[in-house]
Amino acid sequence: MLKNNLIVLPTSRAIREITSKEKSQNQLLPKYISIGDFFGRIVLDEKNRKFCEKNLKILYLKEAIKNSSLDKLGLSHDFTTFVKQSEYLFRFFTEISNNYVTFDTLLEHDTYIHYSDHIEILKHIHKTYCEILDQNGFVDNIMLPLSYIINREYIEQFENITLYIEGYLSKFEQKIISDIAALVQTNIKITFNEFNKKNMELFELEENLEENISYTIDLTNKKIIESNLLKNKNKDIVISPVSSQIEQAAFIKYQIVQMVKSGIEPEKIAVAVPNEKISSILELFDKEHYFNFAMGRGLNNSKITQTIRHITKILVDHEPKDEHISVFLELDMQIFNNLFKKNWSKKLTKDIFNDIFEYIYSLENNEEILEKLEQIKISLNILLFSNISNVTNQVLVKEFMKLLQNQISSITVDDVNGGKITVLGILETRLTNFDGIIVCDFNDDKVPKISVKDKFISSKLKEYAGLPTITDRENLQRYYYKRLFDNAKSIAVCYIDDESLVMSRFIMQLFPNYKEYIRPKDYNSLLFDTKRLKHFNSEISLDIDLSTREWSATSLKTYLTCKRKYYLSYIAGIKDHVISIKPQNFDIGNIIHNALESGVKNQSLNKNYLYGYLTKESKNNPYLVLELELWKKKLEKFLDLEEERKQSGIQISEAEKPFKLQYNGITIKGKIDRIDKYPNNTYEILDYKTSSSLKIDTLKTYEDSKDFQLEFYYLACRDKMIKDVAYYSLSECAVKNEVVLNEKLELLDLHFKTLKTAKVDFAQTDNYSDCQFCAYKTICDRD
Repeated sequence: MLKNNLIVLPTSRAIREITSKEKSQNQLLPKYISIGDFFGRIVLDEKNRKFCEKNLKILYLKEAIKNSSLDKLGLSHDFTTFVKQSEYLFRFFTEISNNYVTFDTLLEHDTYIHYSDHIEILKHIHKTYCEILDQNGFVDNIMLPLSYIINREYIEQFENITLYIEGYLSKFEQKIISDIAALVQTNIKITFNEFNKKNMELFELEENLEENISYTIDLTNKKIIESNLLKNKNKDIVISPVSSQIEQAAFIKYQIVQMVKSGIEPEKIAVAVPNEKISSILELFDKEHYFNFAMGRGLNNSKITQTIRHITKILVDHEPKDEHISVFLELDMQIFNNLFKKNWSKKLTKDIFNDIFEYIYSLENNEEILEKLEQIKISLNILLFSNISNVTNQVLVKEFMKLLQNQISSITVDDVNGGKITVLGILETRLTNFDGIIVCDFNDDKVPKISVKDKFISSKLKEYAGLPTITDRENLQRYYYKRLFDNAKSIAVCYIDDESLVMSRFIMQLFPNYKEYIRPKDYNSLLFDTKRLKHFNSEISLDIDLSTREWSATSLKTYLTCKRKYYLSYIAGIKDHVISIKPQNFDIGNIIHNALESGVKNQSLNKNYLYGYLTKESKNNPYLVLELELWKKKLEKFLDLEEERKQSGIQISEAEKPFKLQYNGITIKGKIDRIDKYPNNTYEILDYKTSSSLKIDTLKTYEDSKDFQLEFYYLACRDKMIKDVAYYSLSECAVKNEVVLNEKLELLDLHFKTLKTAKVDFAQTDNYSDCQFCAYKTICDRD
């Protein structure tokens, strides 16, 4: 007769790994279940109350804390903040209840009265929360240790239960397993090393348990059935410092190639990540489709997340670069203005709530994601608009957007098109075996991971009360990593090494001879070499007649300075872009030009108008405040000079006048900053300059000039009686005439003749000083 056995494993992944091996054998498989599902099935509430849904728990907890001094706990009464912080309370309550520690016990052990206020507040919240749940016919896991019964009907269908223990068991879990062992033959499979010795205390056996041994223990009869000494394997170990998170992606890909070359099958290689941020980076660089994300693919790089983040960014801290990002994300500005900007600081209503979700739905067409978004909508609808919540009309739209972003960040979709290399979190590695292990982000700020359970009371007080301490948690994480490494043939670990980050102390503890394994290497080229525009380093020659193209003074100056730069900008169409919010020289120049143009057009070229204009601009970019304040002083002198010119009868005739015309067979175009009219009906053409290092061509220097802006302006106004063409230096508050106009017009004619081409070699300039501030110096390999 076949025995009905149950095998309890740490994770679903461990179940899949074991069953995949056993399928090849000609035998009936036992029943497998994860330990989380196991406890969920065998533990029942003795009062038969319903288990409370997650968001309903938050609402009841909010009700329980309304008269508490949360600020003393470092928590907030603000609803959206509290929703995120509620997890701190739930985890702490779960920990003390699962270890049968009462608040009175904590107070008793708080010898120095450091935490008595905290404990009293937490005690009140816990008591009130449990009472509210009980009154409404609900139960929470934190109430079960004192009101549970074993589901005998489920347990007694099995003749034998075997539990694989990886990690610590709470006293509640120990009690449950002990109860089961009294009902059914129960075995425990557990491995001991120097980091989980505390688990030896769980078993009351006559025989002593030792480190580095894997045991099978008959818990029902309290005896050891089997023991196996762990064998040390020869391992290939690499530990590498890298410069950035992105370089870690290159490190991982490099190590995968090395492991495969050494004979390890791709399916037997895993990447263990301490947090999910590096996973999103791996997704971006996975053009070879190496990776299979065990935790699923998150939405961090999706259009939904990027759009929500961008909308919040614009309305909280607008920068000039945000306009370009809006275009890239195809942000509907009408929806942005009417739905988000208009309502940003208003209270959230049901209509606004529904409209925001409708907009979010429009950004996605994946059915699985849309289904999960609908679940979030239903959940948030309960949280925000149920009669229980008492938060209706209290949450602002901007607060809701933070809450929504947090909820969407938890969405993952199955990685159906994943590769052969498994990417998984450290908890998912329990009871799995990989020949090649790659671990990244092995920095001290991430490994060990800090638990929110340690927020409210000290480790010393926890030790006195018999609760897991920070040391216990760190040892548990060390245990997981050691088990993972012990089963591998090849191990590669990387950490970010810079001024603010150092390698995790776990490296020294897990690899006593770690210095032998440190191998620095530059991995960046693996990611970026394929993106380098190498062809621009070779000759670029085109059959082209440049006289058929339209020319501005700027494009001509570019061509005369560097033909390669002209090609990249005006023919290849590779445009420069600046993403820094710090002011560039052209930012200030553009703002001053626009201020003066607006002042002229509005007939308001006065101090009040210009001051108001510049103040408004400085609010858009805080880095401009100082620069624009200095310009306010400079423009006071400019206005004095303007008044003098006005008293002399000089009038502003036109401003920002566009032109396009044919000259010597060449089409020239541009925009004239300003044209002034004198009393004798002559005209002066002016070009505003904000630079403090303005130079005027002379008879000695003009032949090398490449700037013909004033000459272009002169040619555009030949129908007028031109008195002068000049630069209006706003920095010096002076008008500086072009003294070699005729000579430069003749030189311009010669340049225009050279534009009538059949073939052009767009060679790089020989003058390296021109490359210093060029946007294309990286492409040309001159940076």
